[in-house]
Amino acid sequence: MEEKELLQTNTPPTPKKSDGKLLYWTQSVLFLLLSSFLLAFAAYSLIGPNDFTIGGVTGIAILTNALSDGKIPQSAIIFGLNFPLVLISFFFVKKKFALLTLLNILLQTVWMLILENAFPNFSIEFLTNGEKIFAAIASGLCIGAALAFAFKIGGSTGGIDVIAVIIQRKLGATSIAWMIFMLNIAIIGASFFVFYDGNDPVAYNLLPIMMSAFESYVESKTNDSLTNGFHSAIEFRIITDKPEEMSEALMRELSRGVTELPAKGMYTKNTHSMLVCVVNRRQVAALKRVMKRVDPESFAVMSHVSQVLGLGFYQSEM
Repeated sequence: MEEKELLQTNTPPTPKKSDGKLLYWTQSVLFLLLSSFLLAFAAYSLIGPNDFTIGGVTGIAILTNALSDGKIPQSAIIFGLNFPLVLISFFFVKKKFALLTLLNILLQTVWMLILENAFPNFSIEFLTNGEKIFAAIASGLCIGAALAFAFKIGGSTGGIDVIAVIIQRKLGATSIAWMIFMLNIAIIGASFFVFYDGNDPVAYNLLPIMMSAFESYVESKTNDSLTNGFHSAIEFRIITDKPEEMSEALMRELSRGVTELPAKGMYTKNTHSMLVCVVNRRQVAALKRVMKRVDPESFAVMSHVSQVLGLGFYQSEM
């Protein structure tokens, strides 16, 4: 009886399902608020005032606002173009994706209305052409983070992404990325005519396009880092005839696991061993030294791994 009571006392309490749901919804709401605000802030305070644009619906809203001298607010364009797309998506994609995207768009519109009406001068304008690159960097960071937060909870920020998902689900098109790329190129290319100034040299008139390209690069890198995590690593596939010695050295000196697989050279028809080992970036030089010392005749292929989870790496994220 005492042993049973002791066992019950030492057994950790099982977490309630309601606690998990509360954490999920809290995280979802936080990511929605951050995603929508960062997108609205970047469009209204960084991109528009510095005379360049981005792709997608937000880019169209910025160009329309510039062409109308501010008479047509960005919030109206963003909502007007996105809302029917999301309504259509309810019939073609998962309801969760459509709902989260709709909420993101509604929040984008709310944040944009607040900036346009309550804080109309809340813009960061760089006066010289040399400084405008900072606007592209800052907006790329903001929008990249906004996209990552939206993707993490299973939604999107709307616009062309919604069209891509619908086409991919229904038609299985393999050139969706190319289609989106061409649409964004058309929108960004239009900025040359919208922001054209006959008093400036041609090089300066190309500045909006160059800034858009730089913003897209920073945006994609930020989105990839936040979506896949900063826990990148390097995978080595080592072909060797000394698998035992090589594995022992790698495990002892690098404290990394090694997996052995059979390998056969199709030219020589000889059998070898292939060792798979994933290491941190700072351990690459050490692994190369081990290879050179243990088996100078070994052959290795090195590839970048965007994220590593599990024993010996980052268990907390599993």
